Amino acid sequence: MSDVRLNLGSGPVAVPGWVNIDRSPNVLLQRVPAVKRGLRRAGVLNDQHMAAWAADVQRIDMVKGLPYPDGSVQAIYSSHTFEHLYLADVRVLMIECHRVLAADAVMRVALPDAEQWARDLLAGVAQDGETAGLTFNRRIGSHHFDRPRGIRKLTALGAGSLHRWQPTRDLVRELFDEAGFGHVVERAYRVGDLPDLAVIETRPESLFFEATR
Repeated sequence: MSDVRLNLGSGPVAVPGWVNIDRSPNVLLQRVPAVKRGLRRAGVLNDQHMAAWAADVQRIDMVKGLPYPDGSVQAIYSSHTFEHLYLADVRVLMIECHRVLAADAVMRVALPDAEQWARDLLAGVAQDGETAGLTFNRRIGSHHFDRPRGIRKLTALGAGSLHRWQPTRDLVRELFDEAGFGHVVERAYRVGDLPDLAVIETRPESLFFEATR
């Protein structure tokens, strides 16, 4: 079996031993810091965009395909990435993940738990002095709270920070099933068959699923 392991939507941190992939423009902007600083001064970027990105994060638009032959990948991991893609694009990407995975290889996803958010809303759970409704809306992350102004109107149109769908258990299972995966199981934090979980998994509040090719 190939030793290629894909970390899809890695963000700025590159996990050792994995091919770390992200489609954020920050991957390119990191290589031209003067341009990045200029965009910050112009208000196109905010302070969060200024975080440093590891040099070996690869910029690949996953929805357009993964540059690997059939059955050549040992493992795939993705944490809090798929909800930022359109659901139709996730369906395409899941099929592509199934294509590149080797036989009996594992794919694992960590996603926001929209079911827990709904339970918290009905139970009146709030954070940081907010109302339960405001906490719920902040968590689902589907819209900007403030109207974008100036040049931010343009950048907000393609904002990658928004959630474009809300993961639930039945929907995640459906995505795996449609792509042809077998043995789809819900997992606990850092529990499962994917290698390097103690290193690559960092968000215990998530919904976790694993499936085999």
